[in-house]
Amino acid sequence: MRKFVMLGAIAGGLVLAAPVDAQNSGQGQAMSLDARVSQVEKRLNTVERVIGRTTGGTPMVQPDIGPPDGAVSPAGTPATAPLADLQARVAGVEGEVNGLTNRVETAEHRLQLLEADFAAYKKATDARLRALEDGRASAEPPAAVSDGPAPVRPTRPAATTPKPAPAVDSGRADRVAAVPKPTGADAADKGTYAYNYGYRLWKAGLYPEAETQLDKYATRFPKHRLVSRAQNVLGLIYLDDGKPKEAAEIFYANYSKLPDGERAPDSLLNLARALTALKRPATDICQVYKELGDVYGDKLTPAQRADADKGRATYKCK
Repeated sequence: MRKFVMLGAIAGGLVLAAPVDAQNSGQGQAMSLDARVSQVEKRLNTVERVIGRTTGGTPMVQPDIGPPDGAVSPAGTPATAPLADLQARVAGVEGEVNGLTNRVETAEHRLQLLEADFAAYKKATDARLRALEDGRASAEPPAAVSDGPAPVRPTRPAATTPKPAPAVDSGRADRVAAVPKPTGADAADKGTYAYNYGYRLWKAGLYPEAETQLDKYATRFPKHRLVSRAQNVLGLIYLDDGKPKEAAEIFYANYSKLPDGERAPDSLLNLARALTALKRPATDICQVYKELGDVYGDKLTPAQRADADKGRATYKCK
């Protein structure tokens, strides 16, 4: 709309700046501008009606914008009279545009307030409904048990006595406290500290504490120089604690993920022990010894080779 207003204002100024003796040319331009301003006035009236309906107020239906009664210049009068009338109508159009802009901005502000109020109301209502549903669910009695056509009145479940908290084993706590913790350089290196302390707990027969100490070692210290040792010791702890399945998983993971690790061959030998505890077929155990020989061969220490030969003889591996 502002483009129409600006065009009208510019055109009006040009006409006023024309020489007085060019009356015929001025009258033609005024008639052209008059038609265009009439179109703008009609569009403004339509917009006013729409805004009046959408803002919820009284429809702002007003008489069409136009020149005041009796302001139409009779034919043959100088061109300055219709041009002055045109300027007045353009000024009226501009005023209407300003009014419409203010009403639109007011309507947008009211709409934002309404949306904010509705969002707050919805949030509060949802919270109340959830609270009511939670309270209803906790207050509902157990479903009735039917043994025929007649329903049986529901009965309350027997009161259960809460289980007492496990008693603190003061003797075990003393045993844990008696295990010396690493000091000096070992204490400064977190990975070395965790490994040495877990190893000492294992040797003291405190298997759950040792498992807790080394359980996340590979995750916490994936690049540490003792990770292969720590995983192998963790498998031995599970094996001594009567958990051969967990031990077998640890031994196999240590070998497969760190085949060049310091304790990878030992993890294969210990995997054979775990499979024995799980009573797996001799063929599975012999496969472990075969893998050990194929991968490491001459790299095995005399003790590792002797342990493997003894296992092969026990299970009559080829």
